[in-house]
Amino acid sequence: MAARRRIDWPVISSSDAPLPAWGAHKAPSAVVEMILPFADLFAVTDSDALLKRAVELALGAVGLVRAGIYLYDKELDMMIGTWGTDSRRRVVDEHHVMFQLGEAGRGVFRRALAGEAQWGVVEDRPLITNSIEETKVIGRGWIVCTPIRSVTNPIGMLYNDAGLTDAKVEPEKQAQAALLCTILGLRLEAMRMSGRATVNPSRRHPAVATAVQMLEKDPSLSGAKIAKQLKVSLSRFARVFKLEMGTSLVDYRNQLRLEHFMTLVDSGGNNLLEAALAAGFGSYSQFHRVFWALRGKSPRQYFSTRG
Repeated sequence: MAARRRIDWPVISSSDAPLPAWGAHKAPSAVVEMILPFADLFAVTDSDALLKRAVELALGAVGLVRAGIYLYDKELDMMIGTWGTDSRRRVVDEHHVMFQLGEAGRGVFRRALAGEAQWGVVEDRPLITNSIEETKVIGRGWIVCTPIRSVTNPIGMLYNDAGLTDAKVEPEKQAQAALLCTILGLRLEAMRMSGRATVNPSRRHPAVATAVQMLEKDPSLSGAKIAKQLKVSLSRFARVFKLEMGTSLVDYRNQLRLEHFMTLVDSGGNNLLEAALAAGFGSYSQFHRVFWALRGKSPRQYFSTRG
């Protein structure tokens, strides 16, 4: 490898050569001016804080009436909520909601990845607000869907609407929103590549959280019934559940049933068969098999040692 050479102007010119004159002319850049309002996104290092800041910028710098960001869960084919906007344009936590992407949503992603359209407009749709307890329909109107993506893969979607106002779709604002989503997608992908794109690791996956609540209320529910109510395939849901909970759906449900069984027996109001059925086991033989697997002995042996 050759040694480096200095090429400073005084080195390569004669001693009496005039120094270069730097001009003071303004050099405006339309691209830089477009990106500057979103410069905050480059300073945020937490992915969930990044998503919240993006919603704030969508409302502030872009001027959208309402906006919300959902991330795409490929395993479940679901859109998972992050941050959104209530009817008074306040940014609200929407990590507890989700919905099926569907073919229309996949079409929006496909058109964006193909370079055909950077957003899509859906007319006459229900406009909603989300709280932990319920989802309310506040009216009907248009919704614009703007994909958030890496170069080759869908990451999520920015949804915006007019809320309770009579605002129309403004192409200039939607173009700005598309730029915001492009920057956000690049930042999220960079965080993912560096291992820092864990969105709210303290929060349980909405589908898993819902399943846990359902099983606590009714431990007799099968995985197929839970998946059907969540409108996802059982195989996909089972994979996500095990990844999130560190145990399979079947093992978790059996442990929950057994804990419920022990509570019923300790209360003294049930015999073993009644308690097993009340705890959600389909039969005494199923209960006996699970009890042996988890306790290492039969129910009779176990309770004889307890007196």
